[in-house]
Amino acid sequence: MRILYIGNGHGFDGPIKFYFTPQKLINGMTRIGHNVVSINDRDVARHSNIFRSQKFGLKAMNTHVLEMVKIYRPHLVMLGHCKNLTNESLAEMRRIVPDLKIIYRNVDPLHSPQNVADIHQRVGHVEAIFITTAGAELRQFSHPKTRVYFMPNPVDPALETERAYNNPHADIDFLFLASELRDQHDHRAITARYLVDHADGFKLHIGGAGINQDLVFGAEFYALLGRSKMGLCMNKIDSSYLYASGRMSQYMGSGMLAFIPEGPKFEDIFGGDSFVSFKSNEDLVDKIRYYLKNEDERKRIAQTGCTKIHDFFHVDKICQYMVERSFDLPLSQQYHWPTDVF
Repeated sequence: MRILYIGNGHGFDGPIKFYFTPQKLINGMTRIGHNVVSINDRDVARHSNIFRSQKFGLKAMNTHVLEMVKIYRPHLVMLGHCKNLTNESLAEMRRIVPDLKIIYRNVDPLHSPQNVADIHQRVGHVEAIFITTAGAELRQFSHPKTRVYFMPNPVDPALETERAYNNPHADIDFLFLASELRDQHDHRAITARYLVDHADGFKLHIGGAGINQDLVFGAEFYALLGRSKMGLCMNKIDSSYLYASGRMSQYMGSGMLAFIPEGPKFEDIFGGDSFVSFKSNEDLVDKIRYYLKNEDERKRIAQTGCTKIHDFFHVDKICQYMVERSFDLPLSQQYHWPTDVF
């Protein structure tokens, strides 16, 4: 097929965030046999006016996207978090390409009213919505014209190439990287501060998370993962079923021993031999110290988790699933995540 991806993927920032979800989905769709063209709606909007303003460039961006649809005539349009594209433009796309399928994917947590509103914006205007939260929370988006599905955050073998469990020179005992939440309470900053205050005896590296501004992007990001024995996969919310940011796939996929709060219940997919769950900050620190003393066990669990997540959440499988659901096809395999339809 010809697939048009519209969202905040590669743009004028270049490869700074080359490992984010848009690139993984583009890679996966390409590897399973499709051609993908991407449009960064935000950059097109900004650079269509002298003020470099998204707001002032909305009309020009929507016109540009429709021109691309006329030229490319895609079979499938995949929308990322592109609020700038109007539903009227989606309707015009279908007029240009009558058999077109349009789908929307959202990787943000559902505790945010703004994110829930963003998803509702597409309900009834796209064939399928894919969300990185599973279970009954998805029922709120059910609509006669739109089917809603869970999708995991993907692992890409072209990107998650580090194997920290096999690195004899790994010099970071515990890692946590997270952007600071400026407009809302961030419980992760409390945990990060607790780690700083109780890190005697192990080497801790925290980037961001309300502690500092030491965020890392580009190739340096994966180099840091490859040097880290263990890492914290804590999200903006840790109570939604199977919700995780891309951090979990990046950490586990790079061979780190992942520490995940009990709430999301990822043991339902991976079992109890692939990561370490914890229930409190005290429990977290106790388990960090335990696995530092028990290196063979740490490496074994990290390797098991890495192997499983590369298999279970392989981006090619996720892309195949998205295609099958988008075109209402029979599932070609038994996927390792919930495949409920809402």
